[in-house]
Amino acid sequence: MNNHAIDYLELWMANNWVSMGFCVFLTFIKEQENLRFLLTECYDIYEKYERMDSDYRVYLDRGVRLLAKLMKLSAFINAMLVFGMSSFTFLYNFIYGTKATIVYAFAPGLDVATPVGFWATNFIQAGFIAVGGFGLYSGDMSVLTPISQIPTFQGILQCKFREINQLLDDDYESAEERGIKTMAALKDILEFHQKYLIFLKVSREASYWSVFAKVGTCIIGIVGALFCIMLGSWPAGYIYMLYCFVMMQVFCVMGTLVQKTNDDFIHACYNDVRWYDLTIREKKMLNIMLIMTQNTKGLSVGSVIPLSMNTGLQVTKTIYSLTMLLMNFVIENEA
Repeated sequence: MNNHAIDYLELWMANNWVSMGFCVFLTFIKEQENLRFLLTECYDIYEKYERMDSDYRVYLDRGVRLLAKLMKLSAFINAMLVFGMSSFTFLYNFIYGTKATIVYAFAPGLDVATPVGFWATNFIQAGFIAVGGFGLYSGDMSVLTPISQIPTFQGILQCKFREINQLLDDDYESAEERGIKTMAALKDILEFHQKYLIFLKVSREASYWSVFAKVGTCIIGIVGALFCIMLGSWPAGYIYMLYCFVMMQVFCVMGTLVQKTNDDFIHACYNDVRWYDLTIREKKMLNIMLIMTQNTKGLSVGSVIPLSMNTGLQVTKTIYSLTMLLMNFVIENEA
């Protein structure tokens, strides 16, 4: 492969990163109302249910812990990208005596052929990468924050079902009194489930383009970085490829988490309430909710494939196949 083709490939990788950030920025502008709605809903849920018994607080605490873990993980991955790409390139140049830049992008007025221009270009690139890393972190958390709270809804639903079971065990002066209390509890559960469906729907809308851009650019980044690494033209490609692979898996894990939460809603409707103690009318109300839980959609990548670990596995297999083809191509050219 000639040098011009390699240069275009490295430039494509730089544009791939910029495209990811630009798409997330546009999503912030377009979906700002939905993002505000999701944050407000999270605040309202925590303010309301933290005042209730300890069972509710257990699930709220799990939601906070999950969000904290995601914040730390995302911060670590983006910090690894920023410091890793810069330090690895500097170390590579020091060991092998080369003059490779962090990315294939140059500042006007600076000649990388001169020592001053070379180091100035690398430091400018490192500064832009640091700013970009913070922007990518913000974009990641705008998607992961509401998604991380989705399992909290399922935990609260379990608590509400336990409360209904307790109501069924209580003694009442009349069947009418019992029916009023259980019916009120069932209505509260149905309203809460509607709130969950709205929260999930808005989350899908708010994260649609962010997820599509993130997963898509990560796939392109992994493939492009592999090409550059195999051709020996981009030292920082190792770090960028690792970043793309890890972030793609993080998003796929969150998609699987949403799928699991939807399945847990179905399981809760079947097993967490004593159907045999409910009246016909109460069973019909709960059956409506059960039908809705069985048709709840999860997250997807561009409405084409579901966002899940299975998708991440299939993408990894495809990338592995492309790597083998590339290795054969390089070996044949060297021969």
